[in-house]
Amino acid sequence: MLLPFLREGIREGDKCLCLIDDVEPARLRQQVEAAGISSWPQRADQLDIDHASSVYLQAGEFSVAHMTSFLATSLSKACEEEFPLLRAAGEMSWVLPMPVGADDFFVYESAVNDVVAEAPAIFMCLYDLQRFSVQMLVDVLQTHPHVLLGNSVIENPLYLTPTEYLAARAPANRTLAAPRNYPLASVTPPSPRATTPDRWNSLTRAEIRVAGLVADGLTNRSIADLLTLSPHTVDAHLKHVYLKLDIHSRVELTVLAMQHLSS
Repeated sequence: MLLPFLREGIREGDKCLCLIDDVEPARLRQQVEAAGISSWPQRADQLDIDHASSVYLQAGEFSVAHMTSFLATSLSKACEEEFPLLRAAGEMSWVLPMPVGADDFFVYESAVNDVVAEAPAIFMCLYDLQRFSVQMLVDVLQTHPHVLLGNSVIENPLYLTPTEYLAARAPANRTLAAPRNYPLASVTPPSPRATTPDRWNSLTRAEIRVAGLVADGLTNRSIADLLTLSPHTVDAHLKHVYLKLDIHSRVELTVLAMQHLSS
């Protein structure tokens, strides 16, 4: 997803910014250049690549104010230099060691939507489904209006505006991994009592079909109409799914469905 995103930006003459830790900046630049784009780059300052952790963390701490200012400055600079668009990508695995200030990370992710609301910009936040906990991915879905999964761009029905997200957010003493503080396995995260892959496999075909439609953003009424079922039957299927997977919300179910389909 990342290389086509940056290569398209180069072709279109956009200002491209990439913050990543999983690939060395020099190596990523070579991979972008390997596409054989004619006249690459169109301008010497067109592509900036840096380590994500060195930008997101100042003196080992994360600051909402610092990162919001950084992005706003980058956007203003791109406009002043007459780039048609700021195309930015950030890889987010740096947050997993829980640096100081990370409790406010999703407040920042939500606030970014206001930064780019009327701006000529496309921001892509990169999350590894196999490395982030279910609770963190719930916050990912609540703070991003669109989701790019595989080759599909999905309008996110679970998205909350910055105002809605702050109102719905858990108490200030929450941590990013609470209340389910466990690592992700190759398919879905293990739970304290049994592994989630076993739990997912315990779903019936009908329950999996209903779970997939919930992940697509359909309401219970719409699912009932599509599958020619009564709303009561759909409700019953969802109750069984929640019980078997040990979850309590449609957002958690969407996360698990995404992880299952991506494996």
